[in-house]
Amino acid sequence: MSFGAKKFRSKRQQLEYNASLPGRYQILLKKNPFLYYGLPFCLLMGLGSYWLSSFTAVKYERSDRRIQEMKDEELIKLKGNRRKVDIKEEYYRLQGLSEQDWEPVRVPRFKGESENVWDVD
Repeated sequence: MSFGAKKFRSKRQQLEYNASLPGRYQILLKKNPFLYYGLPFCLLMGLGSYWLSSFTAVKYERSDRRIQEMKDEELIKLKGNRRKVDIKEEYYRLQGLSEQDWEPVRVPRFKGESENVWDVD
């Protein structure tokens, strides 16, 4: 603690300060810090979170309303524009991807760089 942190008070001034509301609070705070500092802080955080939850709920309700508002015509268009899926056709289409012209080529190494080759004997 530095010298300027604590204010000097005479005995009479200290008695007057101890009789005031901040003085009584400081005495109680020194006796039980959690009860007079920690508990009010935790309650404030909990109540603030509960109170602010209504504001965040409005945001999510608005986005839900915007997403859910879809007319019957739009649903019919979505269902009608789908492509018919045949599992065999998809399988053969995916198999064709491996028939492209490519060849595995080793990446050239810098001079002095390890080849990272393990002998499996």
